[in-house]
Amino acid sequence: MSGAATRWDTEEAARLAREAYRYVARTLPPDGPLEPLGVADARVVEAEERGDWPGYVDALRDLMRTARREAQRARAA
Repeated sequence: MSGAATRWDTEEAARLAREAYRYVARTLPPDGPLEPLGVADARVVEAEERGDWPGYVDALRDLMRTARREAQRARAA
């Protein structure tokens, strides 16, 4: 994901979101916990509503990190 843009770009925002949510779908096991993802997703939506491009990109990255972390926890359990 590129954080180069600083103003809101709807097409790029949609592309980045597709990329992030596809990663989540591939990474998180079907029975993985959804609550941590809900918190991360809320940050994505809040940044989008504010029109905060850097915050939006960071929130999408955090969403992917959360999915990876929860997948690792699920595998370890």
